[in-house]
Amino acid sequence: MNLQNPELILLTALLLASPAMALDSDRQQPLKIAADSGVLDEKAGTATYTGNVVLTQGTLKINAEKLHIRTADGKVDIVSADGKPANFSQVPAPNEAAVVASAKNIEYRVREQTLILKHTASIVQNENVFKGEEIVYEIQSQRLQAVGQAGAKGQEGKGRVEMILPSAAEIAPEAKPAPAQPAAPAQPPAQKPSQNKAP
Repeated sequence: MNLQNPELILLTALLLASPAMALDSDRQQPLKIAADSGVLDEKAGTATYTGNVVLTQGTLKINAEKLHIRTADGKVDIVSADGKPANFSQVPAPNEAAVVASAKNIEYRVREQTLILKHTASIVQNENVFKGEEIVYEIQSQRLQAVGQAGAKGQEGKGRVEMILPSAAEIAPEAKPAPAQPAAPAQPPAQKPSQNKAP
C-alpha cells in the first residue's frame, strides 16, 4: 500500500495498543503520524514514512526526515528515526521535565523502553546535558550509557563523552542580602545647666 499526500495523517490498526510508555497517560493516547508520504506493508508488519515526519503519542514526540516502524504480535516493537538530526522528547514521570534526545539515528525500542542514539547524540533534561557518539538511555530507570564522540581522522579511539551538570551555585537559591537597618536618629547635644550668680 503506497500512500502519497502532502499532509499525510495516518491512524492505523498497526500502531494501536503499544506497550506501557513512560507515562500511563501516554499509553492511553492514540499514536499519530504526519508525513509527506508513507508506505504500509501489513503482511510484513512494517510502515515507512518520509518527509517532515512527526510522531506523537501523549507527551512523546519524534521529529525526523524518515521513520520506520516494525511491529511484533500486532504491537509496535521498534521505531527507527533518521534526520539531520532526528529528535525525540517525552516526559518520563509526572511533574518532571521532558527528556529531549537528538541524533542522526534514533532507535526507540518500545517493549524495552530503551532509546539508542547514534551519531552526534545528545540527551538533555533540565540543566543536565550528555553528549557522545552513541547513547543508550533506559527510559523507565533513567539510566544512561554513552560512548565517546568519534575522534578526528587519523586518531585512534572513539573520543570522549561530554557531560554538563549545573553548578551548585545554579542549583542553590540565591541568598538575598538582609535588609539594611535604619540608622538611629541623632540625639541632640545635651545642654549644660545655666549657672546664675547670686546678686
